[in-house]
Amino acid sequence: MKNLVLFSILFLFAMTSVFAQSLTCDCKTDLAFIVEKIKKMPSYKKQIKGQKETQFETVYASLSKKLEQPILIEDCYKMLLEQMSLINDVHASLRFNDTYLTTENAKDDAKLSAFKTSDLFKNHPKTLRDLSELKKELSKKAIGDLEGIYGYGDQQQIGIYYADNKMDFIGVVLESQINQWEAGEIKFYLTHTNGLKYDVYYYNAETRTPGLVKSMSFENGRIWSYKKEGNTHNAEIEIENKSNWDFKQINKDVQYVYFGSFSNSSKNKKAFKEFYEKHKNSFNAKHIIIDLRSNGGGNKKHSDPFIKLFKKSKAKIHVLTNSFTGSNSEQFTTKLKDIKGATHLGQTTYGVIAYGTNYGKGYDTPSGHFMITPTDMNFHKYIQYEGKGVSPERPLDFDRDWIEQTLEIIEKDAQ
Repeated sequence: MKNLVLFSILFLFAMTSVFAQSLTCDCKTDLAFIVEKIKKMPSYKKQIKGQKETQFETVYASLSKKLEQPILIEDCYKMLLEQMSLINDVHASLRFNDTYLTTENAKDDAKLSAFKTSDLFKNHPKTLRDLSELKKELSKKAIGDLEGIYGYGDQQQIGIYYADNKMDFIGVVLESQINQWEAGEIKFYLTHTNGLKYDVYYYNAETRTPGLVKSMSFENGRIWSYKKEGNTHNAEIEIENKSNWDFKQINKDVQYVYFGSFSNSSKNKKAFKEFYEKHKNSFNAKHIIIDLRSNGGGNKKHSDPFIKLFKKSKAKIHVLTNSFTGSNSEQFTTKLKDIKGATHLGQTTYGVIAYGTNYGKGYDTPSGHFMITPTDMNFHKYIQYEGKGVSPERPLDFDRDWIEQTLEIIEKDAQ
């Protein structure tokens, strides 16, 4: 129900500013199409029973009744997302197909100027807050508050402030080096789902088209791609430009393994085979640090063969994760934690674990404006972590290197 509230808020906010837009679609037909796809998903079959099935059908009927006439395309998108939000399935997605502004056109002054005369640009949602007062207010927020001033790299300064319900948040552009954005425009909406997690309804930085990313953590002054000003600590992020497959002998008692991806790409398959053959007899230390930071998952054929090797080694396992550790790498984390004496350190994972996409096939809706990618893999035994993530027994500080902290913990525990 929480996400239903979000989409109601988004719909009401948008309706105050988009009457002049003329692009519409037959949303009722699209809704029927995505409901048909949803009902084939393992997540629907596992979750939508009894009262939840009644709720699903009630929402479907209510939305259908509102869609007797064509409506604005983005309003349709929000309604389709509202229906999908009734299922706890972070992998399942609905993409907005239309591109309001191409990357090439954004670099063309004449075409960008023309875009800025369009209804799509003029009627983009804007904050009603005075920006000078808002910036002054947000600059006083504590470093641990979600409200505050954030950087989108060095391209934009974003102010995040409470929505009227005092639970969810709005992200507004304060300053922008990206020419297709102006101060005062809404960049995203955050809705709190549980714990540290938020769903982000956003507008793409380049194309300005809407989208939804789920289960983003707010920790260490970071929410998705936005980092709070004044917080320069980034110890949870893995070292850049590192190979997906890395092995190091840190000292005689500790070995380190970095798994950056278990993807099915041809390049990664080859790298996995080479790494496995080279190191399958290498694990012989008392302690093994297994670094899964920002591993987005992939095929268990590239992860699970190591379980047997780690068990055989009799080593104490120390698993490192961050909030971008997702999918199969989360499942791998739980399997590693089942090894006797294993410890999970770092940060709660993504929470995209209980379902998956084997073929990853997307389906355009009848209007052509949207694409649904339903899930077709069932890992429902992990449902307790879906949208929440797997939490570590030993959280690590964000202001110091995580490998160093882990080594300190190993040394302290040995005393």
